[in-house]
Amino acid sequence: MYRHPFMSYGSVISTEHYLSSLLAAEVMKEGGNAVDASVTASLSLSVLLPHLGGLGGDFFALVMMKGEVTFIDGSGPSPLSLRREELIERGYREMPQRGPLSITVPGMVDALHLMWRNFGRMSWSDLVLKVRDLAERGFPVSKSLAKAVRSNESLLSMDPGSSVYLRLKEQGTRAKFEGLAKALEIISQDPREFYEGDISSKIASYVKERGGVLSEEDLLSYHAGMGEPLRAKIWGCDVYEMPPPTQGATTLHMMMLTEGSELDLPNSWNRIVSMVKAAKIAYSVRDRYITDPAYMQISRKELLDPSILEAPVERSRRSREGDTTFFAIIDPEGNIVAGIQSLFIAFGSGLTEPTYQIPLNSRGSSFSLAEDHVNRLEPGKRTFHTLSSLLIDHRGDRYVIGTSGGHFRPQLHWWLAGNLLTYGMDPQESIEYPRAYADLGDGTLVSEEGLESERASLTLGLRLKKVEYPSRMGVASLALLRRDGLRIGCSDLRGDGESYGTI
Repeated sequence: MYRHPFMSYGSVISTEHYLSSLLAAEVMKEGGNAVDASVTASLSLSVLLPHLGGLGGDFFALVMMKGEVTFIDGSGPSPLSLRREELIERGYREMPQRGPLSITVPGMVDALHLMWRNFGRMSWSDLVLKVRDLAERGFPVSKSLAKAVRSNESLLSMDPGSSVYLRLKEQGTRAKFEGLAKALEIISQDPREFYEGDISSKIASYVKERGGVLSEEDLLSYHAGMGEPLRAKIWGCDVYEMPPPTQGATTLHMMMLTEGSELDLPNSWNRIVSMVKAAKIAYSVRDRYITDPAYMQISRKELLDPSILEAPVERSRRSREGDTTFFAIIDPEGNIVAGIQSLFIAFGSGLTEPTYQIPLNSRGSSFSLAEDHVNRLEPGKRTFHTLSSLLIDHRGDRYVIGTSGGHFRPQLHWWLAGNLLTYGMDPQESIEYPRAYADLGDGTLVSEEGLESERASLTLGLRLKKVEYPSRMGVASLALLRRDGLRIGCSDLRGDGESYGTI
């Protein structure tokens, strides 16, 4: 192992930025629970890593309180004025990947407040103002943010609002977001101001100015959702994942397909082959059925029935990695939050509302313009979503697992779960261990060094793309609540995170 995990009988917080973990630990010291700490962690990640998530993006969570798991759904629908027929008439054959027409209603702020309203106990205002102070006072730019700015300089240069990031190309530069600090101050008093007040007005006006159709009415009518997670008994565990519109079922399908498999060493070629064969089936089911639950053709029960995995396998479309950030929090009472947020790809649509410095998502790019596709674009519809998180109860040990990775997240979740449960790895070792995934759409196997990927690619007939270890292949966070009461928080050396907590 390159890093030592944070271990405590108090609380643990594992995020992708050390300052976020520190702020969330402060909340714990002040008597907050896992949900209170999650509000501060999520909002601070939006300030510290604006390329990975922000107030203009999405948020999902699995919340375990007193042993009961709840799903928080912060996905936003497409604008009511965004119509598939009009895009086709404009000459689009696919949804735009960036720009004003890729933006859906941002769900993050309302989702955080919904989660806090139901499970938090500290003052909402106090939790948000901690982050306001961070944005106002400033912080040193991380390696991840500096690299993202350099890689996306031309995109950011095209948008007046996004030009605020152009001076942040070097690690250690002092970053300050005074507009974002003002937005957080407003939200600290009333989070619905994001959807009903001046913030909403400024977002809608800017998107319209840049050629989009997101309106004040779209924002006004938005409310996040709350419901039950997906749950399955697999690999001798109770496994929880996020339900549609997320691809959480795909992780469960891959685990179902490999139940009882006998595999060689963790770096073996046949482990990779087993993963990819399962992914071909699971992704085919995903692409055939998963979208906004209100538009799905099958029930949740049917989605988890093993017979669904017997359908003919269709070729997957080319997929993309997503820029996402996940955090895992366990409090002294044993409550757990697995939270994940995103703009989809780095800096999302490439638009940042300039007054309040809010980067806007590109989640609408996941819609299809094909008339017969289950995830076709329709007004007010939520798109199929790549975000998901994994919570596993294995004989009283509770693992919280999440990673960036976009469309490839189910493969990475399967790999990490296997490291822990099949190979018995230490939690820190499990997230540092080399990884692989397959892009089934373009026939590529992507593998970090240290795996028998050459033989696997030949067996599968996939082109091999080998990357140096450690790569940016899915920056993970992991937390474990052991049945003896020990909490373990692990951060990935592939990112800028650290794990902290209270004693």
